[in-house]
Amino acid sequence: MRTHRPVLLATFLSAVAVAMFAVPGCGDDEPPASSGGPEPTGSDFIPMYAKALCDRTFTCCDAATRAAHGLDASSADACASSLEAILVAVTGGGEVNGTFVPAKAAACLAEVDAAPCAELQIVGVLLGVDAEFAPSCLGAWDGSVPEGGTCGSDWDCGRDRCVRTIDASGQTTSACKARATAGEPCASAFDCDEALRCDQPSPPDAGTCAPRLAAGDACEGSLACQEGLRCGEDGACQAREQAGGPCASDLDCAAGTTCDGATCAPLGAAGAPCSSDSDCASSACADATGTCADVCKGS
Repeated sequence: MRTHRPVLLATFLSAVAVAMFAVPGCGDDEPPASSGGPEPTGSDFIPMYAKALCDRTFTCCDAATRAAHGLDASSADACASSLEAILVAVTGGGEVNGTFVPAKAAACLAEVDAAPCAELQIVGVLLGVDAEFAPSCLGAWDGSVPEGGTCGSDWDCGRDRCVRTIDASGQTTSACKARATAGEPCASAFDCDEALRCDQPSPPDAGTCAPRLAAGDACEGSLACQEGLRCGEDGACQAREQAGGPCASDLDCAAGTTCDGATCAPLGAAGAPCSSDSDCASSACADATGTCADVCKGS
């Protein structure tokens, strides 16, 4: 399974399309329908995008699975209407600061149509597909807002992402802020591209983004190690523990397991008892039954 990443409403597309809770592997998919129809335009892409996400979700996920993941829309059309309203609101009325790229937008819709059922991501009415399967979606607009400029969505930004922050008084602001590449300055790992770490000789002093560490390299924390590795007690990157191995946190445990007390344990399969979504391999604990829901399998 993929790494669980929390929903961050600080970024628009990250929250809605490419970095929501991951739904791990499952059974066979129904062959996707072709998106067909006219090529999208800047004015109709958002409703087409919402419809594509909802249509694919309703094709892949039965009513019980949708409900367990928090999606209670009665139909794909009702889902699309609600999702479109959210997208329009977050983008400031559906207006994007940039140049619409029809070819990328059309490719995005086709990628959503073809996304594996197991990779659909649901948090209530917010739906998405991981960027691995829908890489064109972020390119639907060539954003014109420079670094530090005010933005409504990732589509506005000339580079990467729109970050929202809330100050102590509750005031919300947003600005374009790209993740740094190797050799660029950083204050934490969040500032760097996903494949990088923030090398800080003397935290909290500013550091430099650098490649994550390989097995055997000296480390000071698991986030500095390559994916699938952790920083062991000997201060070196090493393989994460399998089920039954010792742990102090989830970062010590291999994919598909969680740190339960001091031991790595498998995440719950469908029907296993649970108290929260994080107990389940599907990232969905059904409140009504207190058991893990299934993943979206298609029909």
